[in-house]
Amino acid sequence: MEATLRFIRTNPWVGISKFKNCGDYIGPYWTRSGNRYTGLTEEDARRLEKAIGYPEGHLAPYSSFWATYSIKLGNKGLYIHTEKPEDELKYLFLKNHKRVAFGTSNITPSTDYLLSNSQAEAEENNKKFKVKREAYSAFTKMSLEEMRKCLRLYGIKSDSISNELVESKLNELIENDPQRYLLLWVNNKNKETQYLIEAAISKNIIRKNKNMYYYGTDVIGRSMDEAILMLDDKKNQDIRLAIMQEIESK
Repeated sequence: MEATLRFIRTNPWVGISKFKNCGDYIGPYWTRSGNRYTGLTEEDARRLEKAIGYPEGHLAPYSSFWATYSIKLGNKGLYIHTEKPEDELKYLFLKNHKRVAFGTSNITPSTDYLLSNSQAEAEENNKKFKVKREAYSAFTKMSLEEMRKCLRLYGIKSDSISNELVESKLNELIENDPQRYLLLWVNNKNKETQYLIEAAISKNIIRKNKNMYYYGTDVIGRSMDEAILMLDDKKNQDIRLAIMQEIESK
């Protein structure tokens, strides 16, 4: 597998890259827990010791090897071929290093370098595409009434907005975070009861005070999950029906 390590632009407002026109070294460091970062598991260390020809324990965190180990980078970055044991050592060392982002999705303001490989990025992109494809497949099958209910689960009042705005807003939410849509709607087996509670809250039929849910003076749950369980219980269907009738009348 081929991987590439390169400098990245960490401050787009300034318009310059870190360490422009000069080299840099990436070395081990001490973690907050007091351990030396090497990027290797014990199994990785033993395997690479044999592959490279080092004596056992040479790549252990306490080894003097790490006192002087570093990876030098120039302006052109670094190309790594993990078929070579020495390069696999570099790859594993860099992959979870605090100054390195593994893949573009993990870049933060403190990232100095981007480590990427086409295979891993393709797999990650495919996962994201499958999630989005699943989300939009479900979206295309929704009625407008379901879309309005779904927006309510997002905390958005949709009763008085046009059909076009309902569809457009939900489409925007799915585009920005398809996984959340799957959790809130597609894979949410309690969505109908959750919607009932949210709709009742919006019409002051159910009151929410911090984490407590009240119907009249009665506590129906100390969380949304408890309120759902209470209203789904067969023995409480008279309460559920009463709430539904009040919603219809308002």
